Amino acid sequence: MQISPPILFPRQDNEDYAAWVMRTMPVISHRAYPVNGVNSWHGGIHIPHTDTGALANPLRAVADGVIVYANDPAPVEKRDRKPLNYDGKTDNGCVLIRHEMLIGDDPVLCVFYSLTMHMKQVRPEIQGKVGMRVRRGQVIGTSGMVSGANAYHFQMCCPSEMLKRLCGREQGNLDVSAPGEERTAYGHRYFFLPEGTAIYAGGTPYALSASPCCLIPEALYIAHEGSKTRTLRKADGIYASVGEVAVAVDYICEPSPAIGGYKTYSEWIRVAYPGGEGWVDVSSPTINTWTDADFPDWVGWTLVDDDSTPDSQCNSSMVKKALAKQDSDLTRFICKFPLEWNFASFDVRFSWLKAPNDELPEPMSDEDYASLKEHAQALCFFDKLPLENQMELTGLIWHFDPRELMIQLQKAERRLIYYSANGIKNKKMNNFTADDMRHGDLTKEQILAQGRLGLGEKFKFNLFNFNKTVEEHFASMESMAFWTAWGEYAPLIRIMLEKFRKNEGGILRHELLNKALLEHSNTKECVTKIRGFIIKRLHSNNFCSLSKSALKAINNDVKGIRLPKFTDIDWFNGLGISIHDTFSTRIYIDNFIIDEKESGGISRKKFQVRLTFQIQDHFGLDISDMNCILFENISWFCSWFMLQRYNEYNFKPFINEANFSVWING
Repeated sequence: MQISPPILFPRQDNEDYAAWVMRTMPVISHRAYPVNGVNSWHGGIHIPHTDTGALANPLRAVADGVIVYANDPAPVEKRDRKPLNYDGKTDNGCVLIRHEMLIGDDPVLCVFYSLTMHMKQVRPEIQGKVGMRVRRGQVIGTSGMVSGANAYHFQMCCPSEMLKRLCGREQGNLDVSAPGEERTAYGHRYFFLPEGTAIYAGGTPYALSASPCCLIPEALYIAHEGSKTRTLRKADGIYASVGEVAVAVDYICEPSPAIGGYKTYSEWIRVAYPGGEGWVDVSSPTINTWTDADFPDWVGWTLVDDDSTPDSQCNSSMVKKALAKQDSDLTRFICKFPLEWNFASFDVRFSWLKAPNDELPEPMSDEDYASLKEHAQALCFFDKLPLENQMELTGLIWHFDPRELMIQLQKAERRLIYYSANGIKNKKMNNFTADDMRHGDLTKEQILAQGRLGLGEKFKFNLFNFNKTVEEHFASMESMAFWTAWGEYAPLIRIMLEKFRKNEGGILRHELLNKALLEHSNTKECVTKIRGFIIKRLHSNNFCSLSKSALKAINNDVKGIRLPKFTDIDWFNGLGISIHDTFSTRIYIDNFIIDEKESGGISRKKFQVRLTFQIQDHFGLDISDMNCILFENISWFCSWFMLQRYNEYNFKPFINEANFSVWING
């Protein structure tokens, strides 16, 4: 976990991260984001203090970062008097932290700030300690009061130039004419289907119609949320729901004719469209793809930059239009306006309160305005910040609902620490164009030409038997499975042969395959070594979050070890025959937790992280398999090769895929 709520209430059983954040960060309605009760810009949210026990739940740093400002709060007696007590008792304890965080599988560095205001107590060890590093979850103080209520203010913002790095753009909606940034990809996926996109009918992806059942008459926007797809259409700038479809699994297979030469696979997803449901190949070059890293506007992300006025009054037509709707949701609005904690700009930002306006029953008197100004001066801290931080936070900066930004950043925690496609052999996932994935491409004469022994063209030997029927060839393979596949994993080869016989192609995923690789001695050895690599990097950086250079070093370390795969002994349990090598591997780390506890004056650090493996192998034979490695001398291998490659048979090979995770700690 790289970011968490300011108060760490326990997560409930089976509670996902987003639900946990929303439950533990309730908002006082008239002190919400991005505007308060008089439609003045409000850069954060007021969270009620919900402690019921004798001991207060402390406020904590939401992520690793550096202290920019941490004050010594005024004592209780000053909180209860003016200028702090303007419209109710108010604490002025404040902690501002600058965070640098990596986001995405192949990460980029982003900068943002978190501000916790109206704290009753600020921990003495961080007061005035500009530049001091703090860890996620480190206690920074306790909640206080604001306007007479037990609550605290919390906000998150970023410098103007940082937004493009964070979400890929600085203004407007997502450009549907250009695909998303692959490096920082994370979270859910999104697609734009242009007018005329082909939709295919079929109850399952294995029985699609030969020709499209529909060419959509208008552009559609798709949100692929894992367990379902949602379809929207856009009219007059408003997105409206078309429908949603439950998705058991996407169908990834050999590239369709329209995809050939563009990608090594087709990916079919089921979507709703005006008139029904159907399948669409989202690998098409006419369909652009994005992820949560691109903040798509059709799921609510809105960049609000239409208020260039320097005052604090919200003059944004985008916000006003949204607020005019019933049950409007502005939690995914990213709004550009000045930081509210700069006293030097107070009159520029608030003098509108003294003039007639639609938000106040009557203009504020000079006396009330002076009281408000004194109150603001008692809270503001901008002039006390280091110059470099003032420069980042000067002028119009971007603000977020902190809950939604937390949810977004947590999705971006996963790191890719190894991918075989980045190696010399460039072995990519879902490669249906490799030679061992070809089918029905050889004549009888071409097949009989195989079996070279490496002793010249005349020296050949093979057991290709064209007198056998298809059933006899399958019987040969099934006999092999019977005699060589024993024990717990014996069913796997029979499952694979059944898929081969069905001529489905695509990808086979099975829990038994996941378990076989998870429990294999090679995997355990690999995990142990990766654990050592991580411990080495953590010791060298004093158990801080892994930097880009540390991740690169781990990647280089992993390149030098043996990755999970089956070995020679597995030829006697069916695993070595069904999966006699691995073609492509990805290894990720996520859910990284670093704890530091002090006992007896000694600081003890420990970590926990999840390793996730995605491993593919091809259930197919290439030309080299039948030359010089003795497979051509084994009858059932010859039957396999003929069933797959002979143009009279043309049975589709497929990809076996294992997915499993391992928790490591130290």
